[in-house]
Amino acid sequence: MKINAMLRVICVLVLLLVLDGANGKQEQIDVSELSIPIVEVDEDESDSRKDILRFLEAIALFESNNRYDVVNSYGFLGRYQFSPRTIKHLGYDVLNEEFLRNKRLQDEIMLAYMRENYVSLRPYIEEYNNTNYKGMYITTSSILAGAHFAGAMGMKRFLLNKLDSIGTVDANGMTLRKYMTKFSDYNVEEVEVEG
Repeated sequence: MKINAMLRVICVLVLLLVLDGANGKQEQIDVSELSIPIVEVDEDESDSRKDILRFLEAIALFESNNRYDVVNSYGFLGRYQFSPRTIKHLGYDVLNEEFLRNKRLQDEIMLAYMRENYVSLRPYIEEYNNTNYKGMYITTSSILAGAHFAGAMGMKRFLLNKLDSIGTVDANGMTLRKYMTKFSDYNVEEVEVEG
């Protein structure tokens, strides 16, 4: 087991023990149920690739508490909470149950979605990256996160409509603006060339 993966497991176990202790409960922890990201960071990888993986982990933690087997009440699936329609749009013909069981497939689809959004939003990334706009700092990662949240068209509409200060609002009350801000601090420039 690589050192990074081992440290990640230890950190999760410590966090679970601390949270469990805060609740005053003494429960057995089933390590097999922990959802540790399967994408490992190698010490020799570029900083951008490491940041892409951190970006994926941050979105997964926010969207599903890093669980691959989750289906929310609106039918969004897995670690990154994809709609079945988005999965099909990306060219994957897979049953929901199969998708939920396949961790590598979920990560692969997320990377494919990021690449597609990067290509679709390249002119907007070139224009808005590292700028202050609508009172917020815009980065490539905030634009890609926004596209994950609202789709590429939703992201384009937000950037083009100078009067729209919050963007799409989902059923949970999260706004596109908050989502973009939450995920703005990652260097994901290499996502276009990953493969």
